[in-house]
Amino acid sequence: MEKSPVEILFGKRNFYEFLESLEQMAPERGVKTIREVIVKDSMGNEEKQRIRGYIPNSVKFTTVSTRELDRIASDKNHQGYVIIRTKQKSFSSLGFEQFKQNVEAGEGPILILDRIQDPGNLGNILRTAECMGVKHVLMSDRDTSPITPVVEKVSAGAVHHLQIYRVANLMHGMEFLKKNEYWILATDEEGEEAIWETLPDASQMAVIMGNEGEGVKRLLLEEADYVARIPLFGSVTSLNVVVACGITLDRVQNVSR
Repeated sequence: MEKSPVEILFGKRNFYEFLESLEQMAPERGVKTIREVIVKDSMGNEEKQRIRGYIPNSVKFTTVSTRELDRIASDKNHQGYVIIRTKQKSFSSLGFEQFKQNVEAGEGPILILDRIQDPGNLGNILRTAECMGVKHVLMSDRDTSPITPVVEKVSAGAVHHLQIYRVANLMHGMEFLKKNEYWILATDEEGEEAIWETLPDASQMAVIMGNEGEGVKRLLLEEADYVARIPLFGSVTSLNVVVACGITLDRVQNVSR
């Protein structure tokens, strides 16, 4: 029988974030996907026992040399920690029906991502979002990076703590949020700086961040309740989407403080 394809989860923080989230994940998306846990053979016994505590005895646990881990992880920066698991068709992404079932009023800030194509940017955005208290992330399913092992690694394991939804039409998601008493905030170079002082509470907000080159689609901008401009004081006139996302979420959260 042909074996199912596998993927490599690597990096210490990502490794532990995944193991620590196993209890919250459905077995078929979590523990049942694990083929093997592999760590460097120089690791101390206490840490090995800690790792063993996260996984059932039926899961293969192996120690190998750093050189062998380099080979397994294709020379990526594994830091001595690797999990081999059955490849997931869509990682932990959910659909629009789950979005409508899971998201209730007052759970903001919610993050909406419009065509984020670079895996590094996506991973950093998800890490930033989780750190800033976001629980739900709505993404377009076209022209958007999938949740790959690289995205997981860059996110420092944040993907394991977020509810991530991929949908065909972001507009439908925005309409649903508005019906559930959310206000939509977008950023744009033609927005207004004064808006930052008048935003509703963060729990009532959904923030939309746009494509690395084009920003938020004009159609989505027109449906936003607020279009704000991040004030800049240097010669460069634009920010990387990751930085812009961090600034925006911080300002939204500061409204509540």
